[in-house]
Amino acid sequence: MSFTHERKNLKDYGTYGFRFQEPFPNNVVNISVLGVETKMLGEVYDWHGLKRRDVGTYVFQYTLSGLGRLDIGGNSYSLEAGDAFIVEVPSDHRYFLPKDSKGWEFVFITLVGKEAADCWRFMKEQSGPVLKIPPDSKLIQLLLKIYQDTYDQKITDAYYASAKAYEFIMECYRFTRNIEKASKGFSPQITKALSFIQTHYHEPLTLDEIAAVSGFSRYYFIKQFQHQLNMTPVQYLTKIRLQKAAELLRSTSLTVTDIADQVGYANANYFNKVFRKAIGVSAGTFRSSKDFVEINHLIID
Repeated sequence: MSFTHERKNLKDYGTYGFRFQEPFPNNVVNISVLGVETKMLGEVYDWHGLKRRDVGTYVFQYTLSGLGRLDIGGNSYSLEAGDAFIVEVPSDHRYFLPKDSKGWEFVFITLVGKEAADCWRFMKEQSGPVLKIPPDSKLIQLLLKIYQDTYDQKITDAYYASAKAYEFIMECYRFTRNIEKASKGFSPQITKALSFIQTHYHEPLTLDEIAAVSGFSRYYFIKQFQHQLNMTPVQYLTKIRLQKAAELLRSTSLTVTDIADQVGYANANYFNKVFRKAIGVSAGTFRSSKDFVEINHLIID
C-alpha cells in the first residue's frame, strides 16, 4: 500500500489518498481518502456527485466549525458544527462552501466496498443524509483517531487500513442504532466550542478564544458550558489533553516532554503536575504500569 499526503497551511491538517497494491474483493471495505480541511471565504470548494471520477465511493464528512451546505434529494441542508453528512458517488448531490459562509472546517473519510454501501444505505434509512453527532461521541473520536494514526504513519498496509474502515462502519451502525446514547442535547454554540477544543487542544488555548468560538460572552459561555457538561471549559480542555497524553504514553515511545508539547503544555513539569493530580500517578509511572487506566471523567479544581 502507498498513500499520498497533501499538507495544508494549518498545523497538522492534510488529506491522505490511499492506493492499494493488494487485490481486494469488491465487497471488502477500505479507506480511499481521509482528511481534515478548512475552506475560507473566497475559496472554491464545490463537489457534485454526478461529475466526479471517484465512482463507487462513500463519503462521511463532519463539520468541526463554520458553515457548509449539502443539496440532495430536492432538499438543502446547512451544515454547522456537529453536523455530518453521508453521500455515495455517483449520486445526485452537491456539497459546497456557500457564499454566506466565512469558512468551513471539517474531517472526512471516503470508503470503498459493498459493505460501506450497505452501511450508508442503513444510515440513510434511519436518519436521512444528515446526522447530528456530538463531537465527543465515540464515532467522531474514532474518526479523529484514525486520522491521527494515519498522520503518525501507523497505518502501514491495506489490511490495517481495512480493519480501521470496518471499525468505523461498525461504530456508524452502533451510533445509528442508538446503542450509544450519544445525543446529549448540546446546544449549537456549545457544540462549536467542543469541536474547537477537540481539534485545537494542542494549541495554547485561552478561555476567551474558546468562548469567542461559541458566540457567547465569556460569563454566559462558562455558565452554559457548566450547565450542559457538568464541568468548566478549562476542566474539559484538561480532560481532552490528558486523554490524548495517555494514548501517546501507551502507544508511542515519545518522551514525556515531547508528549506534553503535543497536547498543549509548553512546560513538561507543569504537565506532570496536572497529570499526577488528575490520574494519581506521574506520566512516567502511568506509562510503565501494567494496569490500564481508562480515563472517562476527570474532576480537576
